[in-house]
Formats: sequence, structure tokens, C-alpha cells
Amino acid sequence: MKIKKQVEFNNVINDILKNDEVISLRHEYHHGISRLDHSLSVAKLTYNICKLFKIKTIKETTRAALLHDFFHSFEESSFKGHPKTALKNAKRVFNINKMQEDIIYNHMFPATLRMPKYKETWIVSISDKLIAIKECTKYKIPMKIGATILFFFNFMIIQR
Repeated sequence: MKIKKQVEFNNVINDILKNDEVISLRHEYHHGISRLDHSLSVAKLTYNICKLFKIKTIKETTRAALLHDFFHSFEESSFKGHPKTALKNAKRVFNINKMQEDIIYNHMFPATLRMPKYKETWIVSISDKLIAIKECTKYKIPMKIGATILFFFNFMIIQR
């Protein structure tokens, strides 16, 4: 990220990163790294996609991307159940709107079978999957192949 863009990104998420509960996600592991680092990567990719496509809700979308996995291992952490817990925590700690609720609750689509209502939810869902592929494979699968598989899978689900 260029310096100006990095400063803008930091300004969008700075207050979230000062929250003790969010900071504690550094001790929760997800895809081989901390849950906080994973969420930061998803938020950065989301921010860049929003910038590229001039999405007007870039701030709200980026913040929701950062909060998409806002849960701890002692809470509900099942593959399909964690979005509900992350949403509960985000609503309890931060002031989030309906679009952000949809992003957090539906970021696991199609695994959770809840169809996203907003284009911003699709952006975060795809960003999360791309980052997860990168983290889980540790660059063993080139990102272009992973992205192609992801988009094909999502396309097939939508066509049903």
C-alpha cells in the first residue's frame, strides 16, 4: 500500500485497533496466524477493492471486514456458527449499521447458505476467501489459480 493509502486505511480502522477485545485476538489463531492478523489482511484487501471500484461505503465496509471474525475460541467458534457470534460481539462493542451486520453475518457465504444482501458483503466474502487461500496454502497454490477456483465456485452456487 502506498503511504497515503496506508494512512487513510489506518484512519478508518484506528479506533477499532485500540479496543482491548480486538487486541486480544492477537492470541487467537486462525489459518496458522493470529485472528487479528487475518482480519487485518481481509480489511486491507477489502479497502483496496473498494478504492479500485470507487465504492462509496469504503469506511463502513472496511470496518466490517476487520470485525468479520470478532470472536474468541471460548465462544461459539464452529465453522458455520462463528459469524453469528462475531456479529453479536461487533454490535455489543461498536456502533454498526445494517449493511455491516449483513457483511459480518454473511461473510461465510455460500458455506452458511445465507445470501448476501449488499455488494459490499460480496466484496468482504470474496476477500476473506482469497486471504484464507493465501494463508492456508502459504503460497503453495498461486493466487490466480485460487482466485479462479473461488470465482467459479461462487458463480456455480449463484446460478442454482
